[in-house]
Amino acid sequence: MHKTLNNKVLDELNRHILEELQKDARLSTVEIGRRIGLSAPAVADRIQKLEDLGFIRGYNTILDMDKLGLTIRAFINFRTTQLKHGEMIKLVASIPEIIEWYTVTGNYSIVLKIATSSSQRLADLIEQLEEYGETNTSLILAKDPGSKNIMDLI
Repeated sequence: MHKTLNNKVLDELNRHILEELQKDARLSTVEIGRRIGLSAPAVADRIQKLEDLGFIRGYNTILDMDKLGLTIRAFINFRTTQLKHGEMIKLVASIPEIIEWYTVTGNYSIVLKIATSSSQRLADLIEQLEEYGETNTSLILAKDPGSKNIMDLI
């Protein structure tokens, strides 16, 4: 048995279910059961319990941003002394091109991940943010095509 960081116990079967779902959330309970040696109803019950306990918070669809025309992607480090934290979050929420954000420690207050269709729109976003503070922008050239298996961490 392994313990998670919040002291909830995960047995090996639940770990294997989570590993399989992390690889492909569209797997059927029949296929997961075949891979880990359980019946489909047993897998379904375990998945439901993992959802109820909050181990599984949702399922995502990963879109191809290039095919959607969002070919310019960047990280923007943003620091402001003019806005309070709540105001900064409202500003971030008002910009649809911000697809992820993280409040952080260090020289900047927040790291923004941007996806947009043109370098001009990126420049406009930077200018909009610079009305309230300082930015430092890095264009994203490539991304790791695989995802890390979180189950390896616990």
